[in-house]
Amino acid sequence: MSFYTEEKERSHHFVLALRMGLPIFLLSGVSLFTLFSQLHTTLSSLIILSLILLSMAIYFIFFLINQSSYEHITDSVTHTFTPEYFFKLYNRWGKTQTCTLVMITIDNLSLINEGYGMKNGDLILKEAVIQINDFFALKEIKKLPICKYKGGSFILLLTGEKENYSSIIELFCTKYQENSIAEIEVAFSAVVLDTKFFKQQEEVITRLYELQYAQKDKKIEDEGDAIVPAKLEFLVLEALEHHRYSVATQIICCDVASIVEVIFKLIDDKGQLIHQSRFIPFLNRIGKIREYEEHLLKIVITMASQGVVCHIISLSAVTLRNSLFFQYALELLQHYPEAKNKVVLLLDEKEYCPHIERFREQIAQYRAVGYKIGLDRLGGNHTTLMYLKEFQVDFVRFDPLYSRHIKEEKYQNIIQGLNITAHLCGATTWIGMIEEDESDKIAKKLKINYRQGNYHGKITPVNIIIKEVLE
Repeated sequence: MSFYTEEKERSHHFVLALRMGLPIFLLSGVSLFTLFSQLHTTLSSLIILSLILLSMAIYFIFFLINQSSYEHITDSVTHTFTPEYFFKLYNRWGKTQTCTLVMITIDNLSLINEGYGMKNGDLILKEAVIQINDFFALKEIKKLPICKYKGGSFILLLTGEKENYSSIIELFCTKYQENSIAEIEVAFSAVVLDTKFFKQQEEVITRLYELQYAQKDKKIEDEGDAIVPAKLEFLVLEALEHHRYSVATQIICCDVASIVEVIFKLIDDKGQLIHQSRFIPFLNRIGKIREYEEHLLKIVITMASQGVVCHIISLSAVTLRNSLFFQYALELLQHYPEAKNKVVLLLDEKEYCPHIERFREQIAQYRAVGYKIGLDRLGGNHTTLMYLKEFQVDFVRFDPLYSRHIKEEKYQNIIQGLNITAHLCGATTWIGMIEEDESDKIAKKLKINYRQGNYHGKITPVNIIIKEVLE
């Protein structure tokens, strides 16, 4: 079976050959016409002309062979479009209609390459393309432009809005949920985006990867796609400049003393909330995440200095490792000494820090000046467990997965083991999403120190003048 991308490759090379060959035939025809139209044509002039034409033909043949090596429009392994050609096609289609882009990713390709070798990894890529093409062919989408973008990611280009394809993509993910190629397990994931609000190539690629990242964290915010990217970025920067934050707290209960978690969102000029899944990636891209988290830390320290309750704030591990941020955090405690030992810096990092010794020293410095350290998603993020053995931390919070399944015996056994491990490492344990009495009793029985959720207290907005705090 021939794919659309392979057909386009053949037609492209034919056009290229025609483009390069036409000058030869044209020149030959003109030369022969000129030669035979003369009254006196000699054999020697015919031989000379033939040699010249033969030399030119040989030159153009070699030039064609060389030029074709620079004008491939498909990937050599998967025979899908190269990103350059794919986005030329995207730009051409997008001028006259709304298009939908689907990014299908082999999530475990790196593990396949490591465990089975690069040769088998290439085989998986080839077979994955066949599966994708076959699936969409059954849905009457015969000419499917598909591009191998990076790693195990393929981007598909379809006409029309994404609502026309959402059910098809869901069916694809369901069909290949337990997929195996050459007795190797292959895990697919897919995200969908249309071009009603996203036009430029960079915007499209960025948003596709944002959706993929949010999908892995189960934080998809579909309504966010109804904002033009340039408009969203303007709203985020304006909210950051004018310190428009939504600040809320949720109580975390225990048998000794309660603590509170502080939750932040940005507010646009119309008073609407902007979710973290939309503005955090943007702030990371433009290098303003440290500025944003410095604002948050100042607000939390101000709140903590005014009472006796301990406050928890989630910060990125990259920010915590920033020496400028540490200096700022130190100066804040010097200005607000009442907040010492009443602020917990909660971090959640997916990738293990390569400079672990330096990071360990930095964590110790934060604790030495008066901050407490917390780790998030124990049991769900393997990095949290690895950091637990590397650092001296004060709090660890269980992954929400265990909250949802806390009534199941096997989950209780795992929670109990992790809870004992955390206690032996000197950390206080904490579980969220406790919604009713039975779950709370189980958490108590498992000797988890803190419980959080609507059963103990809902998220409550804080009446605080943010601008005054930050000035």
